[in-house]
Amino acid sequence: MNASRWSPLAHHPPDMKKTALCSAFFGLLLGGIGQSATLAYWNFNTLAITGTLPVSDASVPDSIPADTGTAALALSPGWAGGVASFGGTTINAIGADVSGASLSLGATPTGSGTAPFAGNASYVEIVSLDLTGQSDIGITYATRGTATGFNSGVWSYSISGGAFTPVAGSFATRTTSFALTSVDLRPVTALNGASSVTLRYTLDGATTNAGNNRIDNLQVVSNFVPVPETSTPALGLFTAAMLLRRRRR
Repeated sequence: MNASRWSPLAHHPPDMKKTALCSAFFGLLLGGIGQSATLAYWNFNTLAITGTLPVSDASVPDSIPADTGTAALALSPGWAGGVASFGGTTINAIGADVSGASLSLGATPTGSGTAPFAGNASYVEIVSLDLTGQSDIGITYATRGTATGFNSGVWSYSISGGAFTPVAGSFATRTTSFALTSVDLRPVTALNGASSVTLRYTLDGATTNAGNNRIDNLQVVSNFVPVPETSTPALGLFTAAMLLRRRRR
């Protein structure tokens, strides 16, 4: 008597086959989540700025030390617009961090005035970032804007004080609710292991003096893993698996 090849799915009813297949897929998909290592993190909850003020004001820090890691977020000398600490979010927060405040970057130093708006084409920088022993770098944060805020947000990087190289894409938004944004720097292999890195975020396109964009729960990570919901190949694999299961029923 010839024994057929044994399959763990072949000896279970259809519902159990479906469950096993789905579990195997999502186990494979979710296996990569949570493996990123946070190298620097800012929740901005200690910011306490009344209104919108210029960087030169005593209540606005020139730079903001990371809550995790040794890097800092420098507002001076690059940011010429206003700074506020409007309400934040828990999106991309670590642990039990509350929504608290956000880093709110405005088109003008005081939220008033006429064009040209000083915040346009100005920037903030992540400085003193040491990536020694790290690879597959990414940036994640929650962001939102206003209808007349910045609609262009370009990240660029500099290694050991060299020229800045822009990253493809724009990461600013005029959407008025917070959403997660990620910047995939894995293709920039020169960042892997670099001991002195600066990451610059340049904003542009604000059209009124009240326009602004907020950043919250900013993280620089290694072993960056893209958000699985945006992974077309992963969704395609799941769809193909479901179709194959139906054809075999």
